[in-house]
Amino acid sequence: MARIAGAAQTPLPDWRVEGVWQYSTGPSRKFGGYSGLFTLGDKNLRAFSDRGYRFTFPTPDTPDQDPAARVISLQALAEEPLNWLLWDIESATRDPATGDYWLGYEYTHAIHRFTIASVPDGVRMLGEEVEWSKNSGLEAMLRLSDGRFIAIPEGRSYAMIWAGDPIEGGKARRIPFDNPAESYAVTDMAQLPDGRVLLLMRNLVWGLPPFAGLLAIADPPQPGLAEAWVPRVVLRFDGVLPPENYEGLAVREQDDGTIAVWIISDDNVSVFQRTLVAKLVFDPGKQSD
Repeated sequence: MARIAGAAQTPLPDWRVEGVWQYSTGPSRKFGGYSGLFTLGDKNLRAFSDRGYRFTFPTPDTPDQDPAARVISLQALAEEPLNWLLWDIESATRDPATGDYWLGYEYTHAIHRFTIASVPDGVRMLGEEVEWSKNSGLEAMLRLSDGRFIAIPEGRSYAMIWAGDPIEGGKARRIPFDNPAESYAVTDMAQLPDGRVLLLMRNLVWGLPPFAGLLAIADPPQPGLAEAWVPRVVLRFDGVLPPENYEGLAVREQDDGTIAVWIISDDNVSVFQRTLVAKLVFDPGKQSD
């Protein structure tokens, strides 16, 4: 782990950067490719990769961290006979009350539930319920604080909402998703302490820099209503964060009422890309219009 950028202001009074760190390891397909992220305990983060592994690590701003304890990389595959199907993890969400978490997969379009001890605890293959291609799927998924689940499939103009845990059954309803940034797609979501939903979005731009990213905010969809879900852009990454393929998002409220916003990038198994972890801080008390 190496810090590649320090604290900095952004053009907005309610957002600032606290740091950017680069993670790397020796040649191994077990590391990198992270597309899902959530907070774990008071100081840890857990990321999931499109190669089927989980990466649990202390937040890089943790003081006096023993270097030997900074990285714990563990396999997060399903048990037989599903382990050969469930590997391309694109989204992750967690119930903070129980510690249970859910993973969304591309290719097989599955949702997989795990216990707090990371024991597989049920799987749902969406199969014919969706019409997605194999290389698209559950790009972003979030368990809301009221127990509903919301997912935004890659490349689609709608959101899917389950009234409860999708593993337990129930059909998702679809509502229009009003994309706030043309050519951008949602790559992850997290719920803020005030109930609003923070969305991480990315645009692939050919040339240099290779990626552009932004954050958007929306009120959670109201239960039973079918109106379009309409986020608004709150922060663009140009000039704020190093350009990378940011795909994982997690939030944690801090003691002073500000919100730590953690973002991780997917290196796509490319020598031209990096695994970056960025910490932004959002101060709702200074929120701009």
